[in-house]
Amino acid sequence: MTRNQMKYLRLYHGLTQAEFSRETGVSPNLIALIEAGHRDISTTTKAKILRRYDIADTEFLTFCERMKVVEK
Repeated sequence: MTRNQMKYLRLYHGLTQAEFSRETGVSPNLIALIEAGHRDISTTTKAKILRRYDIADTEFLTFCERMKVVEK
């Protein structure tokens, strides 16, 4: 999962960074840093997000490829 894919998932669900933070258990500061490109998304953070939305990593990446969500 890339930063743009994480942001796309958040926006797809219509959530602010603060709401996404509450839903995933990832700090709002970390979400902002990742989305801005100042931090990489860790395995732990990715796992929290994927677990919250009950999707397998490969399923999400395939979905993003179909939607043409790529890292910029």
